[in-house]
Amino acid sequence: MSREPPAADAHPAAPISPDEWPDGLVPPGFLRLLAVLHESEALGAGRSLLACLPALRDAGWTPSLWLPGPGPLVDESAGVAELRIVSQRPLAYSARGWRAPPGAVARAARTPAYLRGFERTLLRLRPHVVHVNTLRALPEATLVRRAGIPVVLHVHELPEPGAKRELVLRWAARVADVLVAVSAPVADLLRRHAGTVPLVTVHNGVAPLELTRRVEPGLVGSLGTICRVKGTDVFLRGAARALVGSPDLSFEHAGQSGLDRDVEFARMVERLVESPELAGKVRLLGRRPAAEVLARWEIFVLASRQDAFPLAVLEAMQAGLPIVATAVGGVPEQLTHLETGLLVPPERPDELADAIVRLHRDAPLRRRLGEAAAARARAVFSLERQAVGLHTAYLAALNLRHAPPPVQRATREAL
Repeated sequence: MSREPPAADAHPAAPISPDEWPDGLVPPGFLRLLAVLHESEALGAGRSLLACLPALRDAGWTPSLWLPGPGPLVDESAGVAELRIVSQRPLAYSARGWRAPPGAVARAARTPAYLRGFERTLLRLRPHVVHVNTLRALPEATLVRRAGIPVVLHVHELPEPGAKRELVLRWAARVADVLVAVSAPVADLLRRHAGTVPLVTVHNGVAPLELTRRVEPGLVGSLGTICRVKGTDVFLRGAARALVGSPDLSFEHAGQSGLDRDVEFARMVERLVESPELAGKVRLLGRRPAAEVLARWEIFVLASRQDAFPLAVLEAMQAGLPIVATAVGGVPEQLTHLETGLLVPPERPDELADAIVRLHRDAPLRRRLGEAAAARARAVFSLERQAVGLHTAYLAALNLRHAPPPVQRATREAL
């Protein structure tokens, strides 16, 4: 006897594990989407996709989420997905990650059960497309491919050069039906290995920030994880240099520490904050909502050594802040020097300091750049445009896997 599909209110609002799946549960909707996330922290790649899910719903998709363990991103995803399946992910991307608690042996022992739970979820959910949101989830993408489900691989990162990167990019090209890059540098990197796999660039969008600017004069801030890649040390050294010419400045950093488990770098940051040049002039705030800090800052700074397409810059643009950022990765696609922000070379705290001091002393320039940045964010980096790009990639993946050969050829030509 066939089982009737559950009523709409049978879909659990709370997250579930693969083992807690209600009998007979299949989300409603003509186009079912499963988005696979690799991190439970509320970082840029995950947050940018969550923000886009309502617009994808409007395009006809019913999204569910595979989340790799409890964390802030699970809380932030409440209400934006039909189902949220949470399973503690033992897989790691680096040797340091594998050594992290509970250790490499325990992680390896837990991996088969984790992957079996993911496969069961694919069979129960029966998604039409799976959106894999990072290169770090290639093991899950491989299982999706093996299950015969179209894979859209969304690449938010710019891996460091080396044999590991080459292996990962070749693997990505083998499992993806469509590759999505967040910026031109990411697309250029993928293109060298993509072969015949279609590749599209879809810029992340940002929602309008609801905030009332209460600027504290001379307060300069940076937003992002405390780590080498984000150049937290460069920001602090630039702050020390800027204070020499403008001692009325003060500095804040909002973002988590320790996510990369780089103890040596964390200690260096502590020493810089406590140094005589910065003592009493810098506050490390930890994780804070972007709107809370952007409302107070006079100037926003991003000192990254590399960044594919930083969400923090988009948020600062949307908030109308004047921005100083390093010209790395996808940042020059977000900002144009002297039109929507000030761009400086990476690893140059002296030039970073000069740009900060220049903006601090020039109120008309601050106002002009902030207004132009906000206008560009609204016009170019909207969630609606991001959703259109992802929707196109999903439909292309469906066509390339299931459509007749003439439609497949036309799809490739269109992309």
